[in-house]
Amino acid sequence: MIEHRFRQSWANTFLDCPEAARTQMNGTAIDKTNSSMVRGTVVHEAIEKALLARMAGTEFSLEDILSSYEEAWEEYVDEIDFWLEPEAKVQEMGALQTQVWFNEVFPDLNPVGVEKTFEFTLYQDEQRRIKLHGTRDLDEDGMTWDWKTGRAKNAWEVRRNNIQSMIYTLARAHELQDFETPQPFTFCHLDKGKLQNIEVVRTPGDWDSLIPFFINIAELIEARLPTWPLRYDGWRCSDKWCGNFMNCRGKHIGESPTNW
Repeated sequence: MIEHRFRQSWANTFLDCPEAARTQMNGTAIDKTNSSMVRGTVVHEAIEKALLARMAGTEFSLEDILSSYEEAWEEYVDEIDFWLEPEAKVQEMGALQTQVWFNEVFPDLNPVGVEKTFEFTLYQDEQRRIKLHGTRDLDEDGMTWDWKTGRAKNAWEVRRNNIQSMIYTLARAHELQDFETPQPFTFCHLDKGKLQNIEVVRTPGDWDSLIPFFINIAELIEARLPTWPLRYDGWRCSDKWCGNFMNCRGKHIGESPTNW
């Protein structure tokens, strides 16, 4: 039997560009860490500490969470390969995003799980087994949350197409052993220090629709093709975001073309 194990974030990469996902999977893509990526990691870590403290019976102050943010910034800043904006601007924006989350989101949260890892079998037949795994930012009773520090898509696009919310809520359905009850999920966007929450509801139909999606990917992997389709129309198709860019499109147009 062929075993396939997919991380949720890798599935997002596949949707952005199948060839980027293939090269990420086989290790030929060159990892790129830009300042926005690290800022997101640092904001997430500060939020995580505040939520874990609440679960343990201790309440963070604004000073506490901003101190956690600064400590995490010092820990991760050296991992940045290149800056999309000046360092001071990136650091200040992350602090603002952390503050907005603390003031406008944190007061009403009742965490039951923070940075909860999961793994489950999505599908199995005589040929293959497909497993999905990932890490959820926050579980509440009756709600799953995910923190985003980048720009939000249109709400209707998220509700129609977002695969992360399907996978995360299905993981909770496995944990609850309840595959009939729809589950809500909230994306909390903190782009430019302004809060935008997008709530979606995922149903058993959404969960079932993951099966043909991942079977198709499994069959693509099993075909052992030398390359997968390229996608040029996503915002990640850039030397600043894609570790495979200079092996495909970048060969022809170079890094950061002047006509962009």
